[in-house]
Amino acid sequence: MQAKILCVEDDPGILTLQLTLLQRLGYQTLAASNGLEAFDLILQERPDAVVLDVMLPGCDGFTLAHKIRRTEEIKSTPVAFVSAKSDLGDYRQGFRCGGQVYLSKPFTAKALQVAVESLLHQDRSRPAPVKKTAAALSSRQRLF
Repeated sequence: MQAKILCVEDDPGILTLQLTLLQRLGYQTLAASNGLEAFDLILQERPDAVVLDVMLPGCDGFTLAHKIRRTEEIKSTPVAFVSAKSDLGDYRQGFRCGGQVYLSKPFTAKALQVAVESLLHQDRSRPAPVKKTAAALSSRQRLF
């Protein structure tokens, strides 16, 4: 069984890169381009982890993470922030509202891979990805 990862990103190019990378690593992926759509998808699909941008239309990532933590049926969903907001206050806010990982943009393909793996390994009962190596990824190693 493949782990299901929801990527929430309003930039179509970045979203496509995240989805492609995670699919090549063997994950099943879901996508949302705003916080409200993402919350509905989390409730419906119950992803194994969420990769979440901070600056989103409708509901920003920090607010969404806080909402996830306050909703009983999804409160244990692991969250990784991926954002251009990268000062110390942003990191603090990300962790305070329930994120377990915080990556700054631009980030490497390997950093995204490690972030998702670390989210999934926090709960050993979650399904592992189909094994693929980083070599199976495209030569483009920088994501935006």
